[in-house]
Amino acid sequence: MAGGTPQQNAAATRAVFDGVMGPKRDLVLLNAGAAIYVGGKTESLAEGVEKAAAAVDSGAARELLDRLVATTNALAV
Repeated sequence: MAGGTPQQNAAATRAVFDGVMGPKRDLVLLNAGAAIYVGGKTESLAEGVEKAAAAVDSGAARELLDRLVATTNALAV
């Protein structure tokens, strides 16, 4: 799947975090699940994907993104 401009990528990420289903969500969950697994937080990739889905579905991932954006913007001043 091809990426886009930074603005397009940010919009796609926000859409996934807002509950839009589809291949972009699948890629987000697979990548996040792989990071969780490689980081030693799960016993399997599948479990990592499940944890990633839980973080997205609960709103925790969106909350963390919002905090990151706010901190980054504050530091840029």
